[in-house]
Amino acid sequence: MLFGCRTAPVPPEVLEADLQEQDLWRSGASFFAGQEHAAYLESLRTARRSLERESLKLGWFRDYDRVRTDFASVIISGNALRSKVEATIAREAAALSVSADSIRRRLRTLDELTLSLVERGVGRQRLTRASLILAEADGLIEDARFEEAAGRLQAASDLAGEAERAVISHISRYLEPAQVKAWKQAADETIAESKRRGTIAVIVSKLERRLAVYKNGSLTRTYDVGWGFNGLADKRVAGDNATPEGRYSVVRKIPSSLYHKALLINYPNDEDRRWFAREKARGNIPRNASIGGNVEIHGGGQDSLTRGCVSLDNAMMDELYAMVQVGTPVTIIGTMEAENFVIKAIRDK
Repeated sequence: MLFGCRTAPVPPEVLEADLQEQDLWRSGASFFAGQEHAAYLESLRTARRSLERESLKLGWFRDYDRVRTDFASVIISGNALRSKVEATIAREAAALSVSADSIRRRLRTLDELTLSLVERGVGRQRLTRASLILAEADGLIEDARFEEAAGRLQAASDLAGEAERAVISHISRYLEPAQVKAWKQAADETIAESKRRGTIAVIVSKLERRLAVYKNGSLTRTYDVGWGFNGLADKRVAGDNATPEGRYSVVRKIPSSLYHKALLINYPNDEDRRWFAREKARGNIPRNASIGGNVEIHGGGQDSLTRGCVSLDNAMMDELYAMVQVGTPVTIIGTMEAENFVIKAIRDK
């Protein structure tokens, strides 16, 4: 008569440890906690050797209590390792997310500046690329691919720096104290003349995109205005899409133009012509270039993207048209503010 042998069941801790090992591998424990993971694997190998030795015994003599204890210890250390990995991942993800948010704020500021300054060149191109790379970095952070994410963040930051330098180059004149002082002096003289004569005067500030109306030297109305792609530059030749700077006056009121109502100013004035002739004689202006003209303040909307004119919304143009007469002084300047919003935005980004 053959007697059957009792076979002790394999402890459930063995399967639990197997699943835990796979989970730790997927979580990147070897990367985020290399030494601890190596120690964990060694203790797991030791427990498995204990299981193998016990499994080689005849069923009647198998005793899995020691095996169960070994695997239970492995599971405890694995849980601790998992907690450390999760904490490390959370910490690194948080740190990279802070960097990403900082770059994102910087890009947002530069985006607003380039739109306000109508900068459509290198600055906008770099911002577009930086935004795409930043989106890639966000995905890599979410996937815990932190080394790759850090590289993308550095690339986005470098592109933001290039965009910032492009913005500064685009408006370099507006950051020069002597130039700002000259612009302010021209505006102050126009306002003083309005007060002395008891008349209306118009000041157009290009950087702030603002047209201000003064009566008897006091500010009475302001309007948001716009210009073309090169509006922040001082007009030099016909077709440069720049808005002229200087002291002008209204020479004609046009009740119906291509862009609603319009006020034609006397560009080029005598100063503009003298400068143009001098620079052309020096060879700084092409011989076939002309000085241009037909510069207006007109309707059509502040986003109409003119070719050197100043544009307002039609309703605002109606108000201005009613206030202004032929002969009204119009002084166009870059800015009156030495601490202008561009400097502040870049400094406080």
